[in-house]
Amino acid sequence: MQEKLPEWLKHSEDYTPVKTGGAFIEKSIASIGGVMTKIKLQNGHEKGRSLPALLKLFLAFGLIAFLSLTHEKMWILGVVSVIQLYLCMWPARDIATILKASLWATLLAFLLFLPAMIMNPSGISNDLQVILKVFTSLEIVSIFNHTTQWNHITGALRKLHIPGVFIFTLDITVKYIILLGNLIVDLLTAMRLRAVGKNRKEYQSIGGVMGVTFIRSTEMSREMYDAMRCRGFTDDYKGL
Repeated sequence: MQEKLPEWLKHSEDYTPVKTGGAFIEKSIASIGGVMTKIKLQNGHEKGRSLPALLKLFLAFGLIAFLSLTHEKMWILGVVSVIQLYLCMWPARDIATILKASLWATLLAFLLFLPAMIMNPSGISNDLQVILKVFTSLEIVSIFNHTTQWNHITGALRKLHIPGVFIFTLDITVKYIILLGNLIVDLLTAMRLRAVGKNRKEYQSIGGVMGVTFIRSTEMSREMYDAMRCRGFTDDYKGL
C-alpha cells in the first residue's frame, strides 16, 4: 500500500530573505582592503634604473626646506613648474593618486586660511602662497613615497646612522598593520557571509570585530617578544 506524502512536502520552498543594508560592512571591507593593497604593493612608479633612495630622500627634504624658507614668488613658481612637468611624464593613474592625496590636505589648508583672508584681504597673496607651498610639499612627499619601496626607505635611514631600534619599530609597525588589516577584512567577510536577513545590530557587531582584533594583536605582540628573547635580540637591526 503506497503511503501518501504529507502536504507540506509537496510545496516547494521559496524563501527570500529580507534585504539587508550591509553597506557599512561592505564599505569597511572595501576601505580596509584598499589600504592593505596599497601597503602590500608599495612598488609605485619605481621602475628601471631608479635613483638611490638616499638621494631621493635628500632631494625631497631639500626641496621642502627650500619652499619653506624662500619668499621669492619666482623661485616658488619655478619649483612648482618643475614638479608639474615631472608629473606630466607619469601614467594618468599615478598622477591621479598623487593629486588626490595632495588636494585634500590643500583644501583643508585653504579652509583654515579662509577666515584670515576674509578678515584681512591685504594678506591674501601671502596666504595663497602658503597654500601653494603646502600643495607642492605634499606632492613632493607623495612622489617620494610613490617612487620608493618601503625597504629602500629603511635602508636609506640606516645609511644615515639612524638607530636600528627606530628602523626596527617602523618595519614591525608596517608589518603588523598589514597582518591586523587582513584579519579585520577576514572577520568582516565572515560576518557578511553569515548574515541572513536584516541585521539590526550591524554596528554592534563591529565592536566584536575590534575586540577580536585587539586580543589577537596582544597575542601577536607577546609571541614576537618571546621570539626576540629566544633569539637574543641585541638592538642590531639592518632592515629588510
